[in-house]
Amino acid sequence: MKTLKKGIVGLAAAAVFSLLYITGGLDYIEERFYDLFLRFRVERPRVDNIVIAEADDPAIDYLGVWPWPRYGTADSLFRLTEYSPSNIIFDWLFLDPGAMGVDFQYLEHGLDRDFEHSLNRIHTAINNNERNLSSVIRNEYADLQTKAHGILRNNDQYFSEVIALNGNVWTTMYLESEPLEGDWAERRPFAEKHFSYPVTAAQNAHIGAGYVDVLSNLPLFAEGAKGAGVCNYDIDKDGIMRRIYLTNKVGNHWYIQLGFAPLMNSLGRPEILLEKRKLTIKQAKMPNGRVKDIDIPLDHEGKMLIDWPKTSYKDSFPRLSLLDVLQLGGIETELEDDARALAAALAPFATKFPAQSEHFAGIPALLSESLAAFDSAKESKTLALQQVSKAHFGNFTAHRNYALSLLGEIVSRSSNITLPADAAPLIAKIKENLELRHELDAKIERMVRNKLCIMTTQIIGNTEYGPTPFDGTFSFGGVPAVVIDTILSESFITPVGVWWRVVFMMLFIPLFLALTSALVPVRRGILGFSAALFIAVIAVFLFRFSGVFWGPAGFLSAMILAVVIREIMSYATSEKEKHFIRNAFSTYVSNDIVKELIADPSRLQLGGAKRHMTAIFTDVQGFSSISEQLAPENLVSLLNRYLSAMSDIILDEKGTIDKYEGDAIVAFFGAPLDLPDHALRACMSAIKIKKIEVELNKSIIKQNLSPIPLLTRIGINTGDMVAGNMGTANKMNFTIMGHMVNLAARLEGVNKQYVTWILASEDTVRETGNKLLWRKLDRVRVVGINEPVRIYELLDTAADAGEQDKKLAALFDGALDNFEKRNWKQAADGFVKVIEIKADDYPAKLYIERCAQFVNAPPEPDWDGVYNLTSK
Repeated sequence: MKTLKKGIVGLAAAAVFSLLYITGGLDYIEERFYDLFLRFRVERPRVDNIVIAEADDPAIDYLGVWPWPRYGTADSLFRLTEYSPSNIIFDWLFLDPGAMGVDFQYLEHGLDRDFEHSLNRIHTAINNNERNLSSVIRNEYADLQTKAHGILRNNDQYFSEVIALNGNVWTTMYLESEPLEGDWAERRPFAEKHFSYPVTAAQNAHIGAGYVDVLSNLPLFAEGAKGAGVCNYDIDKDGIMRRIYLTNKVGNHWYIQLGFAPLMNSLGRPEILLEKRKLTIKQAKMPNGRVKDIDIPLDHEGKMLIDWPKTSYKDSFPRLSLLDVLQLGGIETELEDDARALAAALAPFATKFPAQSEHFAGIPALLSESLAAFDSAKESKTLALQQVSKAHFGNFTAHRNYALSLLGEIVSRSSNITLPADAAPLIAKIKENLELRHELDAKIERMVRNKLCIMTTQIIGNTEYGPTPFDGTFSFGGVPAVVIDTILSESFITPVGVWWRVVFMMLFIPLFLALTSALVPVRRGILGFSAALFIAVIAVFLFRFSGVFWGPAGFLSAMILAVVIREIMSYATSEKEKHFIRNAFSTYVSNDIVKELIADPSRLQLGGAKRHMTAIFTDVQGFSSISEQLAPENLVSLLNRYLSAMSDIILDEKGTIDKYEGDAIVAFFGAPLDLPDHALRACMSAIKIKKIEVELNKSIIKQNLSPIPLLTRIGINTGDMVAGNMGTANKMNFTIMGHMVNLAARLEGVNKQYVTWILASEDTVRETGNKLLWRKLDRVRVVGINEPVRIYELLDTAADAGEQDKKLAALFDGALDNFEKRNWKQAADGFVKVIEIKADDYPAKLYIERCAQFVNAPPEPDWDGVYNLTSK
């Protein structure tokens, strides 16, 4: 019946938390466990083909305005295109047309140059008396007019041309919970045709978050993009990003997540099969050349749990500031301007002193060729954008690089010649800019070449972020990177379904409580909490090494609740029994032993067990003659006072009082509690008894409670004894018995023959270490025990012993060694020195008598030095 009740308690607790599981009442706690488990996740290398290019504060300061004008974004994309990233993802939405812009770079650096170029062309025609002079003037005027109009630039058109030129740009879409209207709604058909992805979904598969419309970028930008992905990010109720929808269905079309879209393209646009708890990428062409299916586990809402890096956003993936990218264009413009300024500085000398041209090491000619290459680069850039031509783009980089290499040659040659004063600073500036450009170019090359590049924003005050389990400000721009990393590395996290957790609880907890109901409360409680902890540890290891997340919140709560309720019920029925035990035993054993008996009443059952322990016997010298002189009531008062003081000492040292035999106390150490230092505790009790009896006797004599002082003799022995409850079921006594117990009793009596107070066996001395001060006495054979034993007198603790006692013990031990080696005269001399320290030392006097006897009549050669004691 008791077992059944405990099982019902477990079933009830499991049922309560199963209901909470099903209704979502434990979701918050489970999310906390999930975050904790992530910290135990095995570290792994992250994919190395992703870089995040950021419009950060330095980059924004470079252009001087935010939001960026479209030309800033276009310039960044154009520059990155040169380094052939595998794909570029824009984590920005471009929903509305941008403002017309001014080409400040051309206005500041190019327009004056073009005017000067046209005027020079007209001047040359006049000097040469060209027949078509009027035609030259008209052409130059028309050209200048066209270039002047070009100062006002359509930034959107420029950006769209760069997107088309790159050819691997992925833009964003935003899914809406309400239908769109107007121009935004008109973009839906284009998104359905160009940006949706075919998904084969099972009937019970989740379709996503239930969005009803899709908003894409301006058609001007969307048309040139290679594709687009969804930039909606899923935040849990507590504000933490943990999971994400890879697919969302809007109307009859499926759209995939921003990082997932370019990844699927790189995998060969494989088929997607969507089930309730799994998404399968069929026959994906992996980067290593393998073709395989990728199975992605989903949670109960159809989301993929993200394997977040155990770092902040800043340390998650390589990050490139777009400042570095923008600076390249600025540096190249400065280099061209400085080259033209240098040409102008050298021109007067080359014109006035043609013979000295070679003195400039051919620098004017190199400058002219470099400037022509810069002009060709501009023309190629224009053609590349207008015609979406990779060939013209290649010509642009070739002309530009050639122009830069010529400037490098000019810097090299200038180091060995003397230039005009106004040319030297220009050369130094060109050299500095070439070195800076080389440094930036190498950095961007290393970070971007053949990498997937995510362009995002990371500025102070930016709200485009969501907390992750490891970072409270993880930028949304890093989410596509983590999604790609999770899928490519196949580092998936598989959540165990709610119903599996419910079934486990409903079976395990009732069965466990039923099987452990027969145990004592302490063991039962410890085992219950240990089982809960064990399951939690198993859940951690399962998550760490296999990625399976078995949320333990419900199980732990139900298990703890069941154990607590069971113990409360048990406590209510056993409190009377504990109260009886406490009252019955608290005067005989220490509080620690009472607590153990209360925790485990089974110790009160009949029976004994062999244990290694220490027994102690005490007796008051001449107590019979004292009792004859006292009235019975005075005798009882004296005994109670004496026994109370001595018993308290034994109990304080965690000893157990076996019995009182008149004035004698029988006690033991090491049962029922295990005490590894039981021998030392017994000896400490003996020392304290002898010390406290001094103060006790002062009080007794002063109050006339006893005619003479009470002096206690003590015997101590350590060894294997039988300890346990002896008697009958109705009357029992927790006691000890055995050969080693008898030896302790005999040693108490041996004190009479050596006129000592505390005697112990060699086994006891051996187990106390060097913490006590002893002196060695005879090897004796006591009454009733045939095996001889070495006896020792306990003098004091090693720490408290006086110098006189230490000297006495050392002299006595040395003299005894000579005695046992039959060096009678040397032994006698040693014992005499002991007498000089302590005149009434009976053991020393006893040995002096023996030495005198053996000098005259030595013992037989086979004498073993053992003395047989004939009295108790």
